[in-house]
Amino acid sequence: MIVGKQFRILGLACAMALLASGASMTLAENDRSPRIIRPPDDRTDFYATTSMLQGIGNSVCAQITTDLLVDNGDGTFTINAGTLGTDFDPLCNGERFSDQPTAASCTATLVGDDILITAGHCLDDAGTRTDLSTIYFVFDYAVRQQNVNPETFTTDQVFRATEILGLANVDGTANDWAVVKLDRKVTGRTPVTVRSTGAIAEAQSIVAIGFGAGLPMKFSGNATVQAIVEFGFEADLDIIGGNSGGPIIDATTGMIEGVVSADQAIEDYFQDGTCFRAAVCPQDPQCDDSFTLLSSIMTADFQSTIQTAIAGSNTGGGTDGGTGTDPNGDTTDADNDGVADEDDLCAATPADAEVDSDGCELDDATNGNDNSGGTTGSPAPCGVTGFIPFTFMMLGLTLIRRRR
Repeated sequence: MIVGKQFRILGLACAMALLASGASMTLAENDRSPRIIRPPDDRTDFYATTSMLQGIGNSVCAQITTDLLVDNGDGTFTINAGTLGTDFDPLCNGERFSDQPTAASCTATLVGDDILITAGHCLDDAGTRTDLSTIYFVFDYAVRQQNVNPETFTTDQVFRATEILGLANVDGTANDWAVVKLDRKVTGRTPVTVRSTGAIAEAQSIVAIGFGAGLPMKFSGNATVQAIVEFGFEADLDIIGGNSGGPIIDATTGMIEGVVSADQAIEDYFQDGTCFRAAVCPQDPQCDDSFTLLSSIMTADFQSTIQTAIAGSNTGGGTDGGTGTDPNGDTTDADNDGVADEDDLCAATPADAEVDSDGCELDDATNGNDNSGGTTGSPAPCGVTGFIPFTFMMLGLTLIRRRR
């Protein structure tokens, strides 16, 4: 795994936006946020859903701001967020998920080796782009065992974004999507297939996956496409602020049809007498008759950006090697460290070694134990054991050049 100057960790949790829409920094500030629960509330935790949906959920990540996910400096990260019960104290009797953390702000899905899609409003607030250094993209923010909440993550679960490859965030429409490139390739997870031909139809059964209210991953089914609109479609989903950007899955094929964009600009949870409860539509007076707005994957610019990004990702370094991306596109990587051989100054690093952008193993100094004789915290070039052979190799190349 490459670390050092090319190592970035992606973040910011995703709210609700159809296949990559923009995001605001907080749920309350975003008028696009879908905020609707339709009785009966069928939101389901990871452990309680089907194996097919769990497989897709493994490739769905939460956008979490850096202040809510603490880097412990030892390769682990810890959630630093309250629970639903502490955010809305006291919750009314019968409100679900009160003891679960509320760290996420949006949702995104892996569709290529290092490519995510989300909602445009998750990364854009009224024309102001989100500072990518302030967010992480976190996989496995989910309740995988009943009553066991996610708390700690490792570096192979936490990513940063390096670039927004395309984005639309047109207020009042379903033209609300974004395509993002991660700092490195994601291994051990299968990118989710997106529809690339045809179009979804009314009455099609669908499932939404996301982090509504900032909670760990929820699956919302028993929903159908209610209407086809410009740039997208509408559906009767149980989703809430934090679902933005989450994938809309065809319940039959498992393909992504779109991403969550928005519904009504009402509060997720509001005070009902002496306690707080989730807004339930259509029975609450602040609701209107609208359905959740979803951005179609088949929007021309969205589809084109996705396919171009996936094609570039798949030719940029392979999927079974290291997690780095060679800027020259060379896929030959003999020591499997993520740095192509033509750019690798240390071409025989041990398996699973952490390397810098030159392919050289980081010295133990990065863990506070400097064996190089240099300054603590500075990696030795190619490691101590690789420096002498490397030096002789360079001298040999110099002599060869002089003989020509």
